Amino acid sequence: STYYTGKLFNAHTVDNYNAPFVTGFNASDFLLDPYTYQYLRPHYQRNQDPPTSYEGHHTLEILSQKALGFLDDALSSNDPFFLTVAPVAPHSNLNMTDESDTTTFRFSPPIPLDKHKHLFRDAKIPRTPNFNPDHPSGVSWVRSLLQQDAESVAYNDEFYRERLRALQGVDELVEEIVLRLDDAGILDNTYIFYTSDNGYHIGQHRLHPGKECGFDEDIRVPMFVRGPGVPKGVEVSAVTTHIDLAPTILDIVGGEAEGELDGVAIPLTREEIHAADVDGGRHEHVNVEYWGLAGFEGAFGRDGE
Repeated sequence: STYYTGKLFNAHTVDNYNAPFVTGFNASDFLLDPYTYQYLRPHYQRNQDPPTSYEGHHTLEILSQKALGFLDDALSSNDPFFLTVAPVAPHSNLNMTDESDTTTFRFSPPIPLDKHKHLFRDAKIPRTPNFNPDHPSGVSWVRSLLQQDAESVAYNDEFYRERLRALQGVDELVEEIVLRLDDAGILDNTYIFYTSDNGYHIGQHRLHPGKECGFDEDIRVPMFVRGPGVPKGVEVSAVTTHIDLAPTILDIVGGEAEGELDGVAIPLTREEIHAADVDGGRHEHVNVEYWGLAGFEGAFGRDGE
């Protein structure tokens, strides 16, 4: 049984959700544009039902209800299951001045749940060597960026705190999923993959909040895996990327792809990890490419386009 809720992809909208409907899942409940990144105005579309507006409700509250509902359905069936939960937090919040013109948007800091708004009052962006350096770094337009002044740094520190706060709702959802799997007695027989679609720069290389650059902050995305045979506390050095997820899951269930896949299975067991380190049979690099505008988020607008 397969289930999916949250964001599927950009441009999946209230106008084209049924042209055609997404297939391949026993049940699904997707966020729809132009409301995908609007924290307090989410629109979801379940199975082949028309879209539903949850205006006034926080997107994480709605997502948690849907994700845990699908998990309960999966547990009650006693069948093997696959569940994807794709929250938008801590993505920036989308503000639109004109819904008929999708170019009139600006990204502001994410909106945390009310119960988390008081957290991390003293947190600051880690002052790594790349943070707002005295001398320009990077190439092309990045090298021409001005050093951020005290006002910009203070704003970005608060932006960073809002990201931390928004992430707490995701943490609580992960905890609830793990607890329900444990209560059902199948936690140790379940694989859990926790990752993100991109990283984020905020102050590094003098960049204002954003994500479209080829720096480590943007593209070196953490991934945690828990499950049968996965050794605890082990860090895998093999180069992996998201195209490796499909072959990894197929490998776990003993399935085969109907066609050729771009990725290769991620080493999960000690034996697989050792083999990847020794024989060098895996790819040693991945292609990173971005086409489009490298726009900044937050109060400083799109000065980096």
